[in-house]
Amino acid sequence: MNNKKHKIQAVIGLAVLGGLISTGPVQAGGFSTPTYGAPGWGRAFGGGSLFKNDPSAAYNNPAAMAFIDQNIAQMTVDYARIKMKYKGNATDYQGQPASTIPVDSDGIPSGPAEELTGNGGQGGFTAWLPTGFLVMPLNDRFAFGLSQVVPQGMRSTWDDGWKGRDFAVDTKIETVGVTGSLSFKVNDQFSLGAGLIVQHSTGFVSQNLNLTGAAALSPNIGIPFPSGVGSNLMRVKVDNTSVGWFTGVVWKPTEQDTLGLNYHAKIKNKMEGKYNIYADALGRTYMTQPAGPNGETLVELAYPGLKLNPDGANATTQLDIPATLGLDWVHVFNDRFTLGASATWTQWSSFKDLTLKSDGNTIVSIPYRYKDSMMYSLGGDYKLTDQLTLRAGVAFDETPTRDSTRDPRIPDNDRWFTSLGFGYDIKAIPGLTIDGAYSRQFVKEAKLKTVNQDRLGGSSLDGKVDAKGEVVSLSATYHF
Repeated sequence: MNNKKHKIQAVIGLAVLGGLISTGPVQAGGFSTPTYGAPGWGRAFGGGSLFKNDPSAAYNNPAAMAFIDQNIAQMTVDYARIKMKYKGNATDYQGQPASTIPVDSDGIPSGPAEELTGNGGQGGFTAWLPTGFLVMPLNDRFAFGLSQVVPQGMRSTWDDGWKGRDFAVDTKIETVGVTGSLSFKVNDQFSLGAGLIVQHSTGFVSQNLNLTGAAALSPNIGIPFPSGVGSNLMRVKVDNTSVGWFTGVVWKPTEQDTLGLNYHAKIKNKMEGKYNIYADALGRTYMTQPAGPNGETLVELAYPGLKLNPDGANATTQLDIPATLGLDWVHVFNDRFTLGASATWTQWSSFKDLTLKSDGNTIVSIPYRYKDSMMYSLGGDYKLTDQLTLRAGVAFDETPTRDSTRDPRIPDNDRWFTSLGFGYDIKAIPGLTIDGAYSRQFVKEAKLKTVNQDRLGGSSLDGKVDAKGEVVSLSATYHF
């Protein structure tokens, strides 16, 4: 076997290995995630994957692979740190400050109400995210690409005892995908491309169940129980494997200009798993002991059809991956300076609600009613020396959330990305380039003015979330 085949096998092995590494989310608008290496992060995604020999085209726009003139493999590791802080009020269904009443092992209140004053502690997260791309020209017309990406991912984490615990404690959404794509060069100015993605999605949510508040608001009971008696933490974990497709076209109207259009189709994603409830003695009584004339529990009396099992049960939810449409442009001014611009539309309006079901029964359906959103970016490369390239970019990302339905699970708002980056060719190892980037997110203050559903206790939040984030990206790219 010759050395070239050895190199190809080694690179494919690295790409596959990248798909097995534990991943974490890097949040953009909603719960989408940028799918680029460090060069793309350094440009704030301006120009998409149309810059010369950018292997991220294997996923972002497969048609651009037709203009890559050599085998290229790229492995990237991103480190993300997102911080969030809630400032404001939280009240129960009676308008009183959110509180908890402790209970003893027999389910009897054992002390006075204790006001919840925490603003969420260290809300946010840190994460490591690996991404890999491989592009191989097959001949003068065809090129093949592989990638491992995380197209969707977000996380919000709040302390168990924060005042908004009836709305959210921990939320995590993540999709890891492996793709294969093919491009065809029609002529020197025009190319087509398409690909498939096989992805595994996981979701995890947790929050406190305010059972006494929910019972008090029930039209079937209506007794003014005190709110927040005891603590009942519900955790839901679901996952699913699904398949989708994507396509793109590239046009080079001049020697200096490249235009690209890409489309990633909506992916149906029904997620299945389990829920568990860490219930105290009083909560277990409400969920398991007969209290009605036909043996109904207190929960079933309050909300007919609602069955909660403190020992856990099946759970399902529909969390489809929205379609995206992107337009990219790159202009080469000279052999030193290249500039790119992009506009990406995401069909977030397909995400209308988060509905949790168990064995056909609806536990809760939380409306979100996202709206379609746009992201605009501008960035470029400046070749300072034959070895060193500098990058910079800026992007504006619209939020799909609405003021009327925004909650602390995804306390998103419009954001700016500002990025700086570099690329350095390693002379000692021909074909190897090291790229780095730093990106800072400036998120508009997110207002939260929302009321929980009756079956969740009717608590209210009136405040705001301040968030900020940063991403450090490092790539190794090998041309062979």
